[in-house]
Amino acid sequence: MRKSLTKKERMQKSDISKVFEISESIKISCIRLLYCRNKNTWNRIAVVLRKGYGSSVERNRARRVVKEIYRKMKNHLPCGYDFIFLLTDKITDYKTANMTMVSLFIKAGLLDAAEKLI
Repeated sequence: MRKSLTKKERMQKSDISKVFEISESIKISCIRLLYCRNKNTWNRIAVVLRKGYGSSVERNRARRVVKEIYRKMKNHLPCGYDFIFLLTDKITDYKTANMTMVSLFIKAGLLDAAEKLI
């Protein structure tokens, strides 16, 4: 089983704008999750940061952290969804971001509370 994110799991710009229009949204602390069904048998993700989100180093680190957490969780999520992680405030550390993302998926009903991956 391959655990890395493949090219088909990344969303294109045109798909991101569609998801912003038709998605459901949940926010906990610094991360907002926008999600909707897609016509594929796999999930696709995008990480979007608000305007003015720190320096380039901070932006790239935040993207890497979110993608890594998603990569570890992706086998426990149902297939056929588009996910956008909108970062509004700075991520303080990996553990907090992990707990926030698990809570987002539980609140959205996409991850069973018994499968909590903290």
